Amino acid sequence: MKKYLMISAAVVAVFSMSCSKIEDTSEEQEIGFAVASYVPQTKAGELSIITVDGVTAFKCKAFLHSNGAAAGTDYFGADGETITYNGSDAWKPSHPYYWPKHPDSYINFVSWYDKNGTPGTATETAMLWEDRTIVADDNIMFADEAWRFKSNVSNDPIYGFNGVTAGVPTLFHHALAKVKIQFKADPLTDPTDSKSTFEVALQEVKLKSVHKQGTLSLHNSDPSDTRQNAWTADVANYFWLAKDPASDITIVNSNTALNGTFAELFPEQSVLPQEVADAMVLEIKYAITVKYDGATILAETDIPATIQLNTLKNSSNTPITDWLPNKIYTYSITINPMTDQILIDPAIDADWATENIAATIE
Repeated sequence: MKKYLMISAAVVAVFSMSCSKIEDTSEEQEIGFAVASYVPQTKAGELSIITVDGVTAFKCKAFLHSNGAAAGTDYFGADGETITYNGSDAWKPSHPYYWPKHPDSYINFVSWYDKNGTPGTATETAMLWEDRTIVADDNIMFADEAWRFKSNVSNDPIYGFNGVTAGVPTLFHHALAKVKIQFKADPLTDPTDSKSTFEVALQEVKLKSVHKQGTLSLHNSDPSDTRQNAWTADVANYFWLAKDPASDITIVNSNTALNGTFAELFPEQSVLPQEVADAMVLEIKYAITVKYDGATILAETDIPATIQLNTLKNSSNTPITDWLPNKIYTYSITINPMTDQILIDPAIDADWATENIAATIE
């Protein structure tokens, strides 16, 4: 019996020594994020979301596949984590999370930002905003999914913003479009006779036949390697499927005097991406007062004008027939009181930069 016990003890000692040799003593690596905003023309156009949107926090769900398991678990919890910029050099969750050490383990990251709401679904393969009514200050963004990551990515120049040098690459796309409509009157003085002056006032302006509610359904799939993978949408160009009857937006409903500088009467605001259909028009009523040496010699009111938006062209002389995600459209409209002509500047439809469209009413 004693011999048996001695042999057992020896076996235990050898086993303990063996365990100590294979113990993983590597330093824990904390998960961080490297974040940028997407502009498709060039890599130089990718920008900090802090600079572009004033965003310093976003939501993220992390799906841990331990030892290469087919099914992922909610590493950040069922509701995900809020990832916040620390003000100097890092985007991090509310408390530290660490990368798995097993060589076959990996994490998939699904990230989004929604100023006024949250997606109804956010999984590894689907994101859904259903029957969402878009309001003026909405901002919705989603990032390319980061698949099969095992560590922070270091020194990627695309994400070298806000002092961050390493993290999960997180590239955001704007899900909405923005529109701005501005008006001015020009000239206000007859260039051939300085005593002849003009006063112009808008009485009523309506933007007609605009969709405000839609559903955004996004899909993703495992690329089987470590990389970011873009989401695809049910609706190819607009991302969103309009779910409401088109309706009108009143921009002006009382006398609004115009001067020689543009007045943003429809300030830049978020809109549902959609086709600019034939029925989408600006209906305008305005008044002109003509004076000579300070005395009124002519006054006209309720002068009608209609501008069909999809006939207006950008600076490349291309009609703006869509409001697309990730774009800002600025319509600049000038009323010429000498001829009653409406002029419209070319629209700018650059990515999350102003696309200018100019029009003149003559």
